[in-house]
Amino acid sequence: MLSNQSICEACQHRAVDVIETTDDPVQPYRLCASCHERLMDYALRPIEWYNLASVHGSFKPMLHDDLYDEDGTACQPETEVIVTRQDLPPSLEQAQSDVEALLSFAVTRWYVEDEVISALKQHDALELLDALKTRYEQTPNLDVKARLLEIVADVIQTPAADWVRSLWHDVDVELLDSLASATATSLPTEEGLKRVYDKLDAIEPKELPSVAFLCLYRFRSPDVLDWIESNCDAFDSNWARLAAVSMPTWHRMNAWLERGRPFSLVALEAMVSCVEGHGGLYVDTQSPRILETHLDEIEPVLTAYERNDSVPRVRRQVAILLQNKDDIFT
Repeated sequence: MLSNQSICEACQHRAVDVIETTDDPVQPYRLCASCHERLMDYALRPIEWYNLASVHGSFKPMLHDDLYDEDGTACQPETEVIVTRQDLPPSLEQAQSDVEALLSFAVTRWYVEDEVISALKQHDALELLDALKTRYEQTPNLDVKARLLEIVADVIQTPAADWVRSLWHDVDVELLDSLASATATSLPTEEGLKRVYDKLDAIEPKELPSVAFLCLYRFRSPDVLDWIESNCDAFDSNWARLAAVSMPTWHRMNAWLERGRPFSLVALEAMVSCVEGHGGLYVDTQSPRILETHLDEIEPVLTAYERNDSVPRVRRQVAILLQNKDDIFT
C-alpha cells in the first residue's frame, strides 16, 4: 500500500512521479505523470483542482481564479478537459457532516462565506479546534494557515484562547493580521491589544497604517483611538478607516477637528467612512457609527471647520457628512 507521501495529491490514486516546484519549492506539488501534464496545461479536472487546493490553497499561480472557477472548472485549458461525474468535487452539502472534509472544503474557497461558517458552527468547537490545530501544524503553507486562523476568528473563538496565545511566541509577520483577527475574538480585549501593539512597534512607519488597520479593526475598541493618537503623524486613509470601526464618539471626532491636520483629516474621513460604500468592505461589515453625538452641534462644527480648511477634499467630505448625518451620527 502506498503512503500518503507517495500518492498523487491531485487524483489521490496513482503513485507520485513528479515533484513540481514551480509554484512553491517549500511545498511542491506531488503528482503522477498524468496529473502533472494536466497541471502544466491548466487542464486539471475539477476534483484534481479541488484536491490540490485543499492542501495548497486556491491562491497559488497554477490554481488561482484566472485559471479555475471555484468549482474547479478549468477556464483556460490548453488541452481538452473531459469531466465525468466521478471527476466532480464535493459540494458543501456533501462535505458538511465531516469535520476534516469540511475544513478541506473551507480551504479551497476564495472566501469563507456565511453558509460555510454556519456549517462549521454545527460541529463541536473543541473537535473542530483539534482538527484545525493538526492541519495548521502540518502545513508550511501561509495561505492555508491564514484560512485556518480565519476559521478560529469567525467560528471557534474563545475555546481557542490557549492555542492562540501560544502562536504569539513565534508569529510569522505574514500571518500577523490573521492571528490578530483570531486574537480579537478569542482573547480578552486588553490582553489581545497588548499582544498586537507589541508586534506593531516593529513595523516600518510607512507600512504601519495599513498593517494596523488589518490587525486592529476587528477589536472595535476605543483604546485603539488612543493608540492612533500616539502613532499617527501623517494622514492616511487607513487611520481613518481604523478610527471609524473603533467606536468613535462625537467628542473624540470634534477634538480631532480642533487639533488640525493630520487628525482633522483623519476625523473627517473616519466619519465619511461610516457611510456605506465609502470605507471599503471591511469597514462596511462593521456598520460603524459616530456615538454620543450632540446632534445640534454637527452642522455648525463641520461648517466652521470647512471655513478654516476650505480645500476641495474637505468641502466634498463635509457635504457628504451633512447629507448623510442621520445614518452616521447616533
